[in-house]
Amino acid sequence: MGLRYTRRPKIGPFHMNIGEHGISSVTLKLGRVSWRVWSKRGHGGLSSVDLPGPFSYRREGSSRR
Repeated sequence: MGLRYTRRPKIGPFHMNIGEHGISSVTLKLGRVSWRVWSKRGHGGLSSVDLPGPFSYRREGSSRR
């Protein structure tokens, strides 16, 4: 297992995921809703919604791998 570099700076409501090969995605977070605006892999749209308590909603097929 090698060493990995990742960073997640915030610019206002935008969060950028930066790794070894540059920016991988940009997410807009407004309150409890996260919306992926741009992604290297072409996956965009609703990312997740924080629900009351220990729950959250993530659409099908958007799990981390």
